[in-house]
Amino acid sequence: MDKTIDQLMREEFLPLVQDTFGDRLTSVLLYGSGADGSYRPGVSDVNILILLKEPQPELLERLAKEAKRVIRKRRITPMVISEEEYRRGSDVFPMEYLDIRDRHILLHGSDLSGELEFSKVHLRHQLEEQLRGALFSLRQLILTARGRKKILSKELPRWYGTLHALFTGLLRLVTPEDTIGTTPDGPTEALELLSKRFSFDKKPFEDLIALRQGGKVDPGPLSHHLVLELAQLVRGVDQWEDGEG
Repeated sequence: MDKTIDQLMREEFLPLVQDTFGDRLTSVLLYGSGADGSYRPGVSDVNILILLKEPQPELLERLAKEAKRVIRKRRITPMVISEEEYRRGSDVFPMEYLDIRDRHILLHGSDLSGELEFSKVHLRHQLEEQLRGALFSLRQLILTARGRKKILSKELPRWYGTLHALFTGLLRLVTPEDTIGTTPDGPTEALELLSKRFSFDKKPFEDLIALRQGGKVDPGPLSHHLVLELAQLVRGVDQWEDGEG
């Protein structure tokens, strides 16, 4: 029977982390696809959060040298931060921290995720910033492609990766606090909810998902429709006040 990714991390990567940091190590968490069941070997990255009492550059270099083979083999992306940075960073990176809090497996040490506090005001600010960035990058893609469908067909599915994370954050923004860990089943249901709450047309985004899955969609008109509806979504998020709309 094949081992799960968390088992592999405990056997292959965790001992190297423990040996490198010793008593400076607070905890090690697996988060992202490796923790929510969507991990695909050889395709997905393995996201590891390493919490330390105090990160020291020389120890980071040591871990990079000692663990380079397993990092490359398993596509591990380690994030190393201090306890203080973790506790105080949720106002700056609420999207990332909420993902870690709601989808993680504790591999070692103390689980501090339950101590984090979040504000929907901070979440809205980060979402608006990143949505505007996604809109700007989409316009830049259209300029660069100059109408060439081959380029658009290749780059639009990649661009969707950023949008998928933002939709997860938007769901948290409109979800009551007592159910913040729950999300609709699949992107179609999520788009249905978000399009009603923020008054945009969900069809271009559904077409983008279809294109990403290999469906036949004309990428030229699609890119134009995406710009219009993403701009509408940005306006809706901009008008969302104190997480209440």
